[in-house]
Amino acid sequence: MIAAVTGTGASPAASDKASVAGGKGGGFAYRPDIDALRGAAMLAVLVFHLNKGWLPGGFTGVDIFFVISGYVVMGSLLGQASKPLWPRLGHFYLRRVRRLLPNLLVCLGVTSLGVALLIPPLESGPYFIVALKALFGWSNNYLMGQVDYFNRDADLNPFLHTWSLGVEQQFYLVFPLLMVGIGYGVRRSVPLLAALVVLSLGASWWWTQNAPMAAFFLMPSRLWELTVGSLLLVAQRRGLLGAPWLTGRWPRLVGAALLLWAVVMTSEREGFPVPGVLPAVVGTLLVLQAGPGEGGRFLPGRWLERVLLTCGLLSYSLYLWHWPVIVLLRWTWGMETWWQYVVAVAGSVVLAVAAYGLVEQPVRRYPLQWWWETGLAVLAVGGLWIGIDALQNGLRDRLFRGTDRDPVPHQERIQNLKILGTGIGSGCSLTYGQPYNDTTRIDFERCGRPGRPGAGEIFLLGDSHALHLLPMLDAVTARTGQGISFAYQMACFTDPSLLMSWGNKSYGPCRDFVVGEMERSLERLKRGDVVVLSTWLNYYVGDVTPAGTPSEAQVMEGAQRLTPAQARARHVANLRAYAQRLAARGIQLVLVVDSPMLARKPLECRRSTGGPAVGCAPEPAVTAAMQRTVRDTLETAAAGLPNVHVFDPTPYLVDGEGRVLDRRPDGTPLFADNHHLSVSGSRSLAAPFQRFLSEAGLIPGGR
Repeated sequence: MIAAVTGTGASPAASDKASVAGGKGGGFAYRPDIDALRGAAMLAVLVFHLNKGWLPGGFTGVDIFFVISGYVVMGSLLGQASKPLWPRLGHFYLRRVRRLLPNLLVCLGVTSLGVALLIPPLESGPYFIVALKALFGWSNNYLMGQVDYFNRDADLNPFLHTWSLGVEQQFYLVFPLLMVGIGYGVRRSVPLLAALVVLSLGASWWWTQNAPMAAFFLMPSRLWELTVGSLLLVAQRRGLLGAPWLTGRWPRLVGAALLLWAVVMTSEREGFPVPGVLPAVVGTLLVLQAGPGEGGRFLPGRWLERVLLTCGLLSYSLYLWHWPVIVLLRWTWGMETWWQYVVAVAGSVVLAVAAYGLVEQPVRRYPLQWWWETGLAVLAVGGLWIGIDALQNGLRDRLFRGTDRDPVPHQERIQNLKILGTGIGSGCSLTYGQPYNDTTRIDFERCGRPGRPGAGEIFLLGDSHALHLLPMLDAVTARTGQGISFAYQMACFTDPSLLMSWGNKSYGPCRDFVVGEMERSLERLKRGDVVVLSTWLNYYVGDVTPAGTPSEAQVMEGAQRLTPAQARARHVANLRAYAQRLAARGIQLVLVVDSPMLARKPLECRRSTGGPAVGCAPEPAVTAAMQRTVRDTLETAAAGLPNVHVFDPTPYLVDGEGRVLDRRPDGTPLFADNHHLSVSGSRSLAAPFQRFLSEAGLIPGGR
């Protein structure tokens, strides 16, 4: 899903055709091999977006575009170096606006209308925000704090691909000013550009280790990829790369081999972008350095050259339009069958060709005076801003034409409820990353409900997988007369020594929360009270995902990353230690087997526009294996400890064949997403859980 290039359909730095400085004199010679390289990169991105399994590293097409863009932009800047400063800058920025803006505005407008018509109103709000940010080249910075680019949920955002436009637009804004600062001198440029590459590469490497989404989305992290292309052109101008063995056939072959390796083998998770992106960047540099062969030939077949050249000329337009087409198909008719893939490709090509011929080319072939173009650009951006804002804040609900506007209704989302007289998220939880201390910890006077005298109390502790059990416990305690209190922190593995590493960064505040709440439970609960502990064990300590692929969870103990088996063994030891401390005070512990997971979100299964429903459930064998792993782990923790009891909700959430049920026969959703129960799903467990408590002697009237 990586968004490809933005300004590189034909690079915004050039005209329709890729040109580069032909020598020290500053002339430009057409390089058909650059357009073909763009075409190949765009095809790699398209294949990756259609189905990641077909070309696992196809997302590196964006990095190929970045290098090409830096190379061609530098050629454009050096070609204007003899002009006065302000006309030089004005000409550069006006060309960028003329090249990028018209097609982008049309794409954002049409896609926003499609979102309002086809995506349920409760789901579409965040997407319009991304569209508004993309209007101003800021969507990459916004998305950094909102999504993990490689998570499945990101596949549903029709504006996700605009992140790379933001990177390039920010580069176009800053880079010419930098060149003005150093005087455009070729001799002076080499050391300064090299220093910029080193600084940005170092920052990208550091972010990759500590904040991967910052490394992925932020322009300073990607700046070195664009700058290294500029540095290559300057080095060529200075004659630093004139050796015969640095041009021609062999650099081209080596570069092509590296690019093939990049699009096939690059991992989206391990060490990306640095060092994972290096094969794509080095391969692109070698192809750019090699140049076309004799007669301008660069591929063995003319037909292949023509295909890639055509794709290269269309690459900006195809990049803009292909992703919204794919995403809106996912929301409506799906992307699972061969004919849906054909429709996605055909729709993308038709829209790209239409936008190229009716929007891009007329604007570039028939330019107006600069003041007219500037004024019209401001009016167009302002008008679209108003239009998207109107869609977001009122019209989307009226325009929606689907058959199911609420795949998961508002009242089925647990975080929207007010249980126990308080809003769940209002002072009853710690937000992700919030420090845990005496001022932030949960106030049980607000986040609880007293029970009848002598009935005892149930204390619910965990992460969001504890939270989704709250409607169940609310219903049970209303019948048993027990008091109830709860404390949770999102994305927090409820273990006193193990930490999750989210994005290669350990979640430190989580440990303070877990240790603090465990200690408070020992201090304030009384003999006969019950601690219910629930956490997302299917992810934290599971071996596989619902797709049957190996788990990617990063569980840390100190600086050591644990295997799933090691994490399970350590978690068992920690649970037993906690249970023994509870037993010394006569407190009971209920360990909840994680609820089974769906293969996809419910709104992807029951499409809101009448498209065919698809199965939400993983293969029964996969579900059985996942649930067995968690159940065995908790039963091992409970073995020989009379105060520890294991509740398994799995039988109540699967059918007779072992398939996870995403909803009841009457359509009531049992899940809010692919791993959290809905309110109805949680309440459906109330009767089984009450029987479990009674049989374990944990409620009045139990044995």
